[in-house]
Amino acid sequence: MSYLVIRELGAERSVPITEADMTVGRSRQNGVKLFTEQASRHHCRILRLDDGRYQVRDIQSSNGTFVNGQRIDAKDLADGDAIGVGGATIVFRAGDLAAPPAPVLETATSRIPIHDRSVQLLLQTVIGAASAADVQSFLVPAVDNVIEITEAERGILFTRDGSSDLKPVVLRDAKCKTLTELVGISRSIPQQVFESRKAIFLLDTEGEKEAVASQSVSIYHLRTVMCAPLRVGDKVLGVLYVDNHAKAREYSATDLAIFEAVANYLALTIENMRAAQEARRKDDDRRRSLEREIAVMRAALERRRHLIGECPGMRQVYDTVRKVAPTEATVLLLGESGTGKEAIAHVLHDLSPRSEKPFVVIDCAAIPETLLESELFGYQRGAFTGAQSDKPGKFEIAGGGTRFLDEIGELSPALQAKLLRALEQRIVTRVGGVDPISIDVRIVAATNRNLEEMVSQGKFRQDLLFRFKVVSITLPPLRERGEDILLLADFFLRETNEANGRSVKGLSEESKQAVKLHRWEGNIRELKNRIEQAVILTDREYLSTEDLNLAGGTGQFHSLESARDQFERAYIVKSLAANGNNVTHTARALDISRQHLQNLIKKYGIQRVAEE
Repeated sequence: MSYLVIRELGAERSVPITEADMTVGRSRQNGVKLFTEQASRHHCRILRLDDGRYQVRDIQSSNGTFVNGQRIDAKDLADGDAIGVGGATIVFRAGDLAAPPAPVLETATSRIPIHDRSVQLLLQTVIGAASAADVQSFLVPAVDNVIEITEAERGILFTRDGSSDLKPVVLRDAKCKTLTELVGISRSIPQQVFESRKAIFLLDTEGEKEAVASQSVSIYHLRTVMCAPLRVGDKVLGVLYVDNHAKAREYSATDLAIFEAVANYLALTIENMRAAQEARRKDDDRRRSLEREIAVMRAALERRRHLIGECPGMRQVYDTVRKVAPTEATVLLLGESGTGKEAIAHVLHDLSPRSEKPFVVIDCAAIPETLLESELFGYQRGAFTGAQSDKPGKFEIAGGGTRFLDEIGELSPALQAKLLRALEQRIVTRVGGVDPISIDVRIVAATNRNLEEMVSQGKFRQDLLFRFKVVSITLPPLRERGEDILLLADFFLRETNEANGRSVKGLSEESKQAVKLHRWEGNIRELKNRIEQAVILTDREYLSTEDLNLAGGTGQFHSLESARDQFERAYIVKSLAANGNNVTHTARALDISRQHLQNLIKKYGIQRVAEE
């Protein structure tokens, strides 16, 4: 019966291969239990195939399985093959054991001479890793322990980062003191070990000194040297080196096996500590970044205190604002009139790197079409009657800030084309001018109209919509914000009290219900107007449905004024639809000025689309 000779932690034992499939690893459930820390719980398998061959297969172990120094996934075994599993070496033997193997005890403590000084130092090194605050505070006592175990005069731990040379990070002597200078040491041996990934131990013989291409061994009269790579899987972090000038004792293969195991443990601990430190650093960076982000957002929200509410729709708005505000992306704000698009635009500016620069509002619906181009792009002297001097447009003035284009659905086709050029090329040309002027602005646009539908109708350029809609944020109407309505109502009540020296305590229960049931076609703007008016005119401690012009709990209009407002709104909507949503034609049909109609449209939050 074939068997395995297992060498680890300075001891050797033999185990017969009694099963067709034996697992090897640190778990007690394995057929071959190892004690080396570098072994995985289930590291590899020894298989007896049907044709009598034996094979070793790696079980996706952390540090890999090696046969005769070569890393393998699976390999047929021949007599004498050495299987490397972490700090253990397992030699495969074809044939029967000369004598029954000694019984394998279940616990590591019963197999290891616990009172041995070297074993105690190894345990001390292992325990020290758990309590060390950082890598350096662990490595110094670890190297001291290695020096005592190997009875060396000095020990040096080298590491290498990237393509740099090996650098000594710990230099200690047998008196547990730090060496101030690195002299009298073989530089070629650490380099050779690092490159070959193989450990070296050198005895005081000329043959061995010649085998290791290092003249410094003879020059510095080094009697014994031992050096092993710090390996973690396929990665080599550095090397561990000890030497002696006096011939204290010669190192054996068992000494080298223990030395390699310690080196591998040091490497694994260094890697784990570095990974933990890097994780902590990243966590700290993320925490500081988040704290800065929260502080900035709180400051921005404090400046825009009426951004109140925690309904799902608003939480989504806040999340998108937080992500997009620090960028240069163009943002399109969508939603009905009065939902707070300009307030969100202010927050986008306040949270951006441009917050110290101006925030300029351009209301595309309020400025007559004949003047809007000169407002946006400026004009040259003599461009038209009354242009007595050059005037920069709002894209030019105080560059580096944010331009908020409100009601972009009102732009004429000609202005759409010029605005597209400005957005794409970041240049403008003044009215009457010929020289292009570079601009540095961030654009935030808003509309209460359905731009996709306008594109399909040929009323809005699709390429301009793409430019505006890099990131779009839709603000929910007030009637869909649930309990946010009462939060906003309380805020506006307190604000009006403070501004007007009033002392209204709040809303009655009946008015709270009415406020929640009302449709709020004018959204936040309408709510604010009603609260302000009610606080100023009421003689009550608590606002009633009558104060707010709301029917108690029904959502229907209660007063004559409310009914008149409802009729006026419906009449304007129908007139706009009858006139193809053209504001000028509708104003003429209603026999009122265009500006008056614009004011009514804003008052009632009318979207200029056909409605029944």
